[in-house]
Amino acid sequence: MQEIWKKFVYPLIEDKKHDVEEDTYHRHIENQLMLLGWEPWNGEIIHKQSLRIGNRNRMEPDILVARDDEYQFVIEVKRPNHIQQKEDINQLESYMRQLKLNTGVYIGEHIEVFYDKPNTNQVISVFKLAIDLEEKRGARIVGLFSKDNFSKENIDNFCNERLQEMERQASLNKIKESLIANAQIQISESLRPYLMDKYGNAFSEDEIKAMLSQLRFTVSTNGVNHTPVTLIQTVTQTNPIQSNYIIKCHLTRNANAHGLFNIKDQTLTVLEGSEVNSKHLTAAVEKKRAMQLEDYTILQAGKRIVKKDVVFKSPSDASDFCVGGSSNGWDTWKDEQGRELNEYRIYDGTRKSDARFDTNRVAEPHKFYRDFWKKFRNKLESTGVIPTLQTPRAQNWYNVRIGRSNILVNNICNTQKNFVSVRLYLRNPVVAKYYPALESRKNKINLALGCEPKWDTNPKAKDKTIGISYDSDLTDPDKTEEALNWLVQQTIVFYDVFSKEVKEI
Repeated sequence: MQEIWKKFVYPLIEDKKHDVEEDTYHRHIENQLMLLGWEPWNGEIIHKQSLRIGNRNRMEPDILVARDDEYQFVIEVKRPNHIQQKEDINQLESYMRQLKLNTGVYIGEHIEVFYDKPNTNQVISVFKLAIDLEEKRGARIVGLFSKDNFSKENIDNFCNERLQEMERQASLNKIKESLIANAQIQISESLRPYLMDKYGNAFSEDEIKAMLSQLRFTVSTNGVNHTPVTLIQTVTQTNPIQSNYIIKCHLTRNANAHGLFNIKDQTLTVLEGSEVNSKHLTAAVEKKRAMQLEDYTILQAGKRIVKKDVVFKSPSDASDFCVGGSSNGWDTWKDEQGRELNEYRIYDGTRKSDARFDTNRVAEPHKFYRDFWKKFRNKLESTGVIPTLQTPRAQNWYNVRIGRSNILVNNICNTQKNFVSVRLYLRNPVVAKYYPALESRKNKINLALGCEPKWDTNPKAKDKTIGISYDSDLTDPDKTEEALNWLVQQTIVFYDVFSKEVKEI
């Protein structure tokens, strides 16, 4: 089963690396369902079937899987680098309830099984797993959703078992929360008799009590795998950590790593207990990474676990270590809200140069991004200049393709530091061919753009950019409108100039 899982997810992993469009990802998922025995020529894999709802409305589920003319489950598809939103699950839930299906599957940046338990207000997530060759639970998905093994009764039983497991875990979590909440009292009271017995001849009970009162005990989890392990740490009350510049982050691509990103110096610390890929994905990093694995990790139950905190000079260096090959850590690492570390990246020239965030910041950035890019797309579409535009999403960027693979006009809206920017973005596979050729015509291009953009804003990065920015106050609707108009105008200029330039190379 695990081998079938690897065959199933391999094309999806490649799609994520290349950031394919949703339609391409959709087709590949349908192809991979055939590995599980489902046959489109027998009407078992149904692509975007239009179904009537009532007298006037219709719905169009992404993928329906059927057998003997009866729907078995429904799949909601999103792009492989999408960040799941509440409306995605609401959409899946509506399909499940309209079709009277207890089971629905979300496939985007991960795979997630949802169950519509009778007499509940909303569907429940019962199983979530990474799109990863080494995801050991993948065999379970293959076993459940293979045509030969599939039955609604088996799926219902599985989902109910998962609900029971989740309830048990919730009960354990309450115990853990109680331990965390009362750690100071419980640990102090436990230590006092031990310290009195060991040091009572030299110190009075009041002195030992006073010493204990100067310590703060906390309980945390180590973040390894899926089962938390409780650790006890002592923290002195002096010199508290200045967390204003420290961002908690995580990485799930080919790993399960946790880190701390320092906004001031742009370093990233991979934390003890993180799981990293035991394999080297590219020969170029094999020698260096073999030494890193030996120095920084230990082998536990066949997994490579970081044995001590490791500081890397950039998120990309940390990502290379965790993933096992070349990767862009600025979009691979995510903060606790699921935002890329690009949100906190310091650029020289195209972004504000200091690491301090503006005090005026958008209160609900995800909602703001969704509305901002909808307006942006509408304004851009009304000009008729760019033939194909992507669907706006609640994220801090919006890409416009210019007719060459791995080259695009990348628009940024940064609510943390109140600016927007537009840049030509060349991904690593095409940099060697295109960037020197463009740079050789730098003066001509700058003249055509009508400005002097910052060329190669991050010389150490393998990807290359050419861009400009516009400072604003995105909490002010009037200034936001001005920033939108500027971004639309500059996007058209960048599209017009660079689409012609790259075609000549």
